Amino acid sequence: MVLLNSDVAPGATRAMDSVATVQAKRPDAWHKHEQMMLMEKQKPKGGESVRHAVLYGRLVDEEQLAVSLSQAGPGPNTPSDIQAMQARIPQHFRDPATAPLRKLSVDLIKTYKHINEVYYAKKKRRAQQTQGEDSSHKKERKLYNDGYDDDNHDYIIKHGEKFLDRYEIDSLIGKGSFGQVVKAFDHEEQCHVAIKIIKNKKPFLNQAQIEVKLLEMMNKADADNKYYIVKLKRHFMWRNHLCLVFELLSYNLYDLLRNTNFRGVSLNLTRKFAQQLCTALLFLSTPELSIIHCDLKPENILLCNPKRSAIKIVDFGSSCQLGQRIYQYIQSRFYRSPEVLLGIPYNLAIDMWSLGCILVEMHTGEPLFSGANEVDQMNKIVEVLGMPPKHILDQAHKARKYFDKVPGLG
Repeated sequence: MVLLNSDVAPGATRAMDSVATVQAKRPDAWHKHEQMMLMEKQKPKGGESVRHAVLYGRLVDEEQLAVSLSQAGPGPNTPSDIQAMQARIPQHFRDPATAPLRKLSVDLIKTYKHINEVYYAKKKRRAQQTQGEDSSHKKERKLYNDGYDDDNHDYIIKHGEKFLDRYEIDSLIGKGSFGQVVKAFDHEEQCHVAIKIIKNKKPFLNQAQIEVKLLEMMNKADADNKYYIVKLKRHFMWRNHLCLVFELLSYNLYDLLRNTNFRGVSLNLTRKFAQQLCTALLFLSTPELSIIHCDLKPENILLCNPKRSAIKIVDFGSSCQLGQRIYQYIQSRFYRSPEVLLGIPYNLAIDMWSLGCILVEMHTGEPLFSGANEVDQMNKIVEVLGMPPKHILDQAHKARKYFDKVPGLG
């Protein structure tokens, strides 16, 4: 960068322009040309003295200038001339710490350097993140069931994969805490089925084995398929995952409500659902079964056909037989019975409570008791039905979670 004062001779201007051109073409030769052109300007023209152009920029010390001049060839200037020329430049421009061109150049370099550092740092981070994700996925594939499972111990579903050279995977139907449900084609029976693939974890495997046992009991007792319980076709192990093969059903009652924009279905259709569900619960209560579903809700009641009202109950993963209660946390909150909320012994009646909540919701489109948590759930129940009987509260070890005992009232 070269700055000239306002009254510089035209010849000097052309000379300085040539210096700038040389600097742009050959940055490494800049200092040499700067010195040469500076000396050129000192030559008198026609015996007349010429006002010298003031160079604002980096100054070269005498030793460097002398070396450059000796390399460039002999010239008429002497060290005293050089000193005189330098003396004419203002002190604050000669000081390397305050010279404008130097400061601007240094700051410019720092700016570009900072930009480059930020850019390459971000680029490096992105590369490391991508590499880390790739390596972590590879690591997970190696760690979890030889690469067949993800980090949640769910089987990695692949479209078109065949289980037992018979069930061809079509698509994922849904996921839950237990695992996944996929739609598949049974090449042996030439029909579509639903396969419930249990997580590759011991607790989930144990729970699913109980579900298989209960389903086999129910299917055996319902050989004519008239009690609205889903059919378990078979089960098998596949790469350390227990797989349950069911008949393929349609969408659930919650999907039906959503299709009505939660305005509810007709009272006539609600009655049809009620009749089938009561028949199913009556079947489960028979002495040879005595099965409590423990998670009855619209999502676990499926239509057999989207154009008909026939339904079936699914998902017996939380179920148990009477007297063999296994799980502490049961029933979805909106359909959770007071017995379960209060922590007192429960029986098949808790499914009847859930049924009542479901039927109201199917007709109105909204949950009967939609508590934000267990305390709120109990409050909503009390608002509609009043306080639980005293003998119930006396045996409820979780009663103080919801109620304060008033002194003097027994």
